[in-house]
Amino acid sequence: MGINLSRAQVNSWRLSNHHLAKRARKGQIENVVSDLCGVQAQVLSYAALAIWARVEGITMQDVQDALWKHRSLVKTWCMRGTLHLISASNLPVYVAARKTTMVVKPDWLTPEIGVEERKRIVRAIHEALDGEILTRERLTEKVAKSLGLSASVRKHMLSGWGNLLQPAAEQGYLCFGPSEGSKVTFVRPDQWIGRWDEPSGGDAWRRLLRQFFSTYGPANHHDIGHWWGLRPDKAKILMEHIEDELEEVEFEGQKKWVRREDVEQIVDVERIHSVKLLPSWDCYVMFYYPRELFVSQSHRARIFTKLQGNRPVLLIDGVAGGVWEQRRKSDHTEVRVQPFSDLGSAQERLVSEEATSLGEFLGTNVEVSISW
Repeated sequence: MGINLSRAQVNSWRLSNHHLAKRARKGQIENVVSDLCGVQAQVLSYAALAIWARVEGITMQDVQDALWKHRSLVKTWCMRGTLHLISASNLPVYVAARKTTMVVKPDWLTPEIGVEERKRIVRAIHEALDGEILTRERLTEKVAKSLGLSASVRKHMLSGWGNLLQPAAEQGYLCFGPSEGSKVTFVRPDQWIGRWDEPSGGDAWRRLLRQFFSTYGPANHHDIGHWWGLRPDKAKILMEHIEDELEEVEFEGQKKWVRREDVEQIVDVERIHSVKLLPSWDCYVMFYYPRELFVSQSHRARIFTKLQGNRPVLLIDGVAGGVWEQRRKSDHTEVRVQPFSDLGSAQERLVSEEATSLGEFLGTNVEVSISW
């Protein structure tokens, strides 16, 4: 293990590949989401903010258009059984990979529904969505009628947890369609995006792991497991798909791996200085390991929580420099930034520029305050 990488080198490398050193062009939303290996989207507005932080000149409408008009992004359950935005062209790859790690077993949310019954429901969902855009209620009605489901099972299908819809998403049978007012809808992914080229499981993992290491590297099997929602021993087996493409390195005293073809670029990377406002659940923050290099122990509880994942982060040169929040008022948005230490005048100017850009994304005037 002869290559020793510093935090400055790795941070600059990651910032560049996360499009946090320089925003991508407006038309590159799908490419950015692909580079990030998906964007977590339990709260769609947070996912949209993660994209705003990386793509220049966009508004919330541009993200909505990518989902529902251009269909270049897809909203579905994916890694860790969590809602994500995935690039449409990559969705079959994620589905193929999910199938290799999916374990069909009794669900604590639906203990009265057996494994075979859930399989029947998944197949019925696929059939019900053929050529249709259905609300949760209409989908439940159709499936319940075809299978003669009990009132209890119907109730589970109507649950906002999606515990009977996630298995269909894992099979590539279901994803979200455009909402009808306050109601979500569901569609067949192959019909919605108009193409479906699903690779083998091994090929899918090679493609995903290459991108993961190029975006989040240096990494190890623990990092992969955290991203995908797998035990470390299972994730370690997955690494074998590209083990001949990886180079072992030392990152601040820890053994990690990077893609061999990326080593020279990481070593010679130009030092990047940047200031960014990242939202809750941002993938840069969530999958930055080791975390002690991202934020000091004294400030860690201000960012990472058990219930919220992470609070919005003021990112300075690739590490946590503070937290922030936004509050909508009747005629403007307040952006309150709390740095962990004094900011220089240049950094304060960059914070103000980011806040102004945020206002343009939200379509509102912004009032910025910086205090610690």
